[in-house]
Amino acid sequence: MARLDGIFKKMKGSAGSLTFKQVNGQTVVSEKATTVKNTRTSGQQRQRTKWSNVVQMYKGIMPLINGGFEQKALRCSDYQMFMKVNMAYSNIYLTRQEVAGGGCIAAPYQITQGSLPSIATVGKGEHAKTDIFLGGLVIDENTTVKDFSQAVVNNNANYDYEDQISFFVVLQKVNAVTGIPYCQFAATNVILNRTSEMKLWDIVNKHGFTTSSDGFLMHAEGEGAGAYGWVHSRKGNGKTLVSTQVLIDNNAEMLAEYSGDEAYRRSVKTYGGETSTFLTPGTTTTSGATAATPSEEEDGSGSGGSDDSGSGSGGGDEELPPVIGGDENGGEGDDEVIDNGDEVIDDGDLG
Repeated sequence: MARLDGIFKKMKGSAGSLTFKQVNGQTVVSEKATTVKNTRTSGQQRQRTKWSNVVQMYKGIMPLINGGFEQKALRCSDYQMFMKVNMAYSNIYLTRQEVAGGGCIAAPYQITQGSLPSIATVGKGEHAKTDIFLGGLVIDENTTVKDFSQAVVNNNANYDYEDQISFFVVLQKVNAVTGIPYCQFAATNVILNRTSEMKLWDIVNKHGFTTSSDGFLMHAEGEGAGAYGWVHSRKGNGKTLVSTQVLIDNNAEMLAEYSGDEAYRRSVKTYGGETSTFLTPGTTTTSGATAATPSEEEDGSGSGGSDDSGSGSGGGDEELPPVIGGDENGGEGDDEVIDNGDEVIDDGDLG
């Protein structure tokens, strides 16, 4: 850093690798930082490696949940809200190669947040049913929108005509060539209408609109692994009101493979590993060595690190790739950010 006088006395801003600013009437020049320390602590690397799947899920479901976060701060986007409510609970880790190949694991993420009562569900996997009671109606291929609407409104105090019930499904798939898991996203909806003679199953996914043996709206088996859920919405006071909903897990096998410590170790190695501190509890194994002594080399008793230590290997100072493809500097968007632990969520990152 240097202080300048003469013709440089009133300079401000940047020129090349130099930055000029005014301090107490003098021009101070400094050189821009050319290197950025890439910290790789366990906490930071866990945050980075689980980031990708949450973003991939948002990218896929984004067109279907536009406006799904009813109550959010000024200039805070649905993307920021989705990341904020889901990052803390996500523990799914994809490798760098899986992210580059469009990898995604269907997970029970929260997709909406609003003021309407949530649709409660009971049951696991593909057999979950809602708390929407249909009275004596048994949904089949002949059921009309009018039939369904009357059953919902007449038997459930929280619903009225012109309300909407939407069904979201995220199906888990695996690329036949690369073996990388990916997701397919879809949603259908019905507006409760007292006169429509349109067949219900002609406009909605029938897997999300069937009747349980005790008369409740439920999910039908046979759709495939993934995640799914229902959302109640209505127009009110010039805005869309929604129920707060979390997708239902129907993807146990894939979630088990890509969650937890083993999945994290597999993922973090592809991002250059992590930096552990031997004296900090919980950051490394119970033994370690920086170099083997001659006697250890000869008898093989050295305590060198192993792949299971969690300390990773290789990678040098290579930077993490952008989570979403496209311009590394991010796309357009506001500058509102949400601090989420070790990372900062920036709406511009969505590209």
